[in-house]
Amino acid sequence: MSSTPINSSKADPLVSAAQAAQVLGVSRWWLGELVRRGRLGPCARIGNRIRVRQSVLDAYRAEKVGDAGDPWLSYEGIADYLDVSPWTAGELVRHGEIEAARIGRRVLAKRSAVEAYIERCTT
Repeated sequence: MSSTPINSSKADPLVSAAQAAQVLGVSRWWLGELVRRGRLGPCARIGNRIRVRQSVLDAYRAEKVGDAGDPWLSYEGIADYLDVSPWTAGELVRHGEIEAARIGRRVLAKRSAVEAYIERCTT
């Protein structure tokens, strides 16, 4: 009879909160907030400590990164793409010419939204 475990954790190990925070590039406090707000999970609490499966971290990162062909751009990224100043890029976003989203303190726009703005201006 084989002694292979039913749930092999070698393929998908549990990592500590410190390791998970390092993988995501956030602080341990923010990792705890992500878990409490239900944005990162499922997670395990083992003796009052958060443990996260590597696959959960990978899925969260893939969700946040989004489509590699359509990256998020800051004002500086929009400015570089349009060859204008960051102030002008900000004005385009503030006046609703380019659709953007506020993520924390940062305002970011998808490159496809900038390309849609270019299409509207050139037709």
